[in-house]
Amino acid sequence: MSATTTINVGAIEKELTSLWKQASEDEAGGVARASILNLIVFVPDPADSNAVDDIVIDVTTSHPCRVISLVADRAAESKLTAEVTSRCTLPTPNSKQVCCEQVTITASEDHLDEAPSAIVPLLIADLPVYLWWRAEPKAEDKEVYKWLSAIADRVVIDSAKFNDPEGDLATIARGLGAAGRGPALSDMNWARLTAWRALLAGFYDVPEYRPLLKQIERVTIEYAPPTDNPAAISTRGLLLGGWLASRLGWKLNPAATTRGEQSARFEFTAEGRTMQIEFQHTERAIEPGHLALVTITNAGDSDTASAFSVRRSADGTRIETGVTLDEEKRPKRVLSYEGLSESALLARELELLGPDRVYEEAVKAAGEMIASRQ
Repeated sequence: MSATTTINVGAIEKELTSLWKQASEDEAGGVARASILNLIVFVPDPADSNAVDDIVIDVTTSHPCRVISLVADRAAESKLTAEVTSRCTLPTPNSKQVCCEQVTITASEDHLDEAPSAIVPLLIADLPVYLWWRAEPKAEDKEVYKWLSAIADRVVIDSAKFNDPEGDLATIARGLGAAGRGPALSDMNWARLTAWRALLAGFYDVPEYRPLLKQIERVTIEYAPPTDNPAAISTRGLLLGGWLASRLGWKLNPAATTRGEQSARFEFTAEGRTMQIEFQHTERAIEPGHLALVTITNAGDSDTASAFSVRRSADGTRIETGVTLDEEKRPKRVLSYEGLSESALLARELELLGPDRVYEEAVKAAGEMIASRQ
């Protein structure tokens, strides 16, 4: 089904109904038409459409939904089309085949502003609306993002795609602090830090180590610089540093911020103490933007001098934790580490609806650090 200058919503719904009727007649055991949410996907380039379709197939297996994909075809001349497809799981001896539906709207530059008015009537009423913004932040997409986020309950982004890691994250931080700020926000890059955060927090589950939380002197975060902007701190590093500062109640001292070509140091205070978070380029060959090593050190007294570290292997398959206490190295833990696919990350975000306060506080703390460098 297609249109050249307008989207006929009634015709789309009619075609969807016809599609499911035909599917039920073709399948002996019947077809279950199911949706638990609406998923809007913004695709910034037609070249990405096939990859998005593959991800949608994976995600709808566990999260049946109506998918509305908006593809921006800025190279096309006066184009506005819609295509209806189905996404079905294989039936089992004890269950029917479950199918979901996808409407793909492709719009040229001059018709992008018409897309939201076509999308709204296609949403299934009384179901949450998720917007997956699968694009880098660009000025040319600002209005489209504003329109689509206004109809969403939750927006899923990936800060690993930021072309200006510090500037784009600072913009997110300002938005989170604004009144009437709009939908809840998810970040796939935050989900990638789950294992790091769990291991760092896990150190202090040990009763012997817990008092050392209030004696931290320095946190060092080593990362591979982003390819396009090597002078910027990677978003993963900033989010992890922001998480530590916000969870521990540290207050930034902007006047004490120092910056070099390959490092940046931020000073914080808490309960009369002073501590630092330092970001450094790693010398190891790992993917741009990824974390290499996080070290928490505590000068303390001679009998409480400590260092806690989490280190990623060069091939990205393992994470190694280390503890040195009173100059004595404790047994290491080596854990298997496998990065989640884009499909798995999106599926996890679709299980959440309300705000993630811990993430928001981490972003705000990161925003304060970024602002102090300017």
